[in-house]
Amino acid sequence: MNVEPEIILAAVAIMAVASCVQGSIGFGCGLLAIPLFALLDPDLVPGPIFVGNAALTTSTALRERQDIDWSSVSWATAGRLPGTIVGSLVLARATDTSLQLLVAIVILAAVALSVGPLKVPTNSSTLLGAGGFSGFSSTSVGFGGPPMALLLQHRPGPQFRSTMGAYFTVGLVMVVPGIALAGRLGLDELLVGAALVPGAFAGFAASGPLRRHVDARSLAPIVLAGATVAAIALLVRVFG
Repeated sequence: MNVEPEIILAAVAIMAVASCVQGSIGFGCGLLAIPLFALLDPDLVPGPIFVGNAALTTSTALRERQDIDWSSVSWATAGRLPGTIVGSLVLARATDTSLQLLVAIVILAAVALSVGPLKVPTNSSTLLGAGGFSGFSSTSVGFGGPPMALLLQHRPGPQFRSTMGAYFTVGLVMVVPGIALAGRLGLDELLVGAALVPGAFAGFAASGPLRRHVDARSLAPIVLAGATVAAIALLVRVFG
């Protein structure tokens, strides 16, 4: 793994912006950052960005921990294990090109899921299913927010943000071994990921005052549009 210093600096800046968005509205870091990271250097996905994102989700969960819905976290985490195993197997066999293609496909699927007319009830069955898909995408490409966001989107802001953060923080015990076993989270990935942590913390800090004034429903379409453009750019690179 050999990521150029200028690439790392660009990745830190992207991480800061994406972390500010997620800290403000509860999701969006992976949707925005991962396709851009894959464009910059496929080695940034999924190991390094997962390290930076772990710092962000843990901070989010702790900031509003009194609002966490632990029942939803528990059911979704139970469904996460099989998805994590499948994601690890896929990641272990992925080349840089196939990983870029997978990132683009998962991003576009997540956007379609987020903007579609599908109304999904929140119960134990749907939480298990969302956990499974989230475990797969978290391990294979580094993010798994949209399935859970779809189920929790009507919750109050503090509960939405803290529950999403808690879910991803608890899921670290599954996803970290999965990425490591796939050969994508060694010492080099950890060091590059550590360089992203200041960006994650900076974005999180900036989101503190913003979250009281940002309308998640107004900002979400912009996040989804940006993710779509980046995913299409990845497809152009792969097939161009």
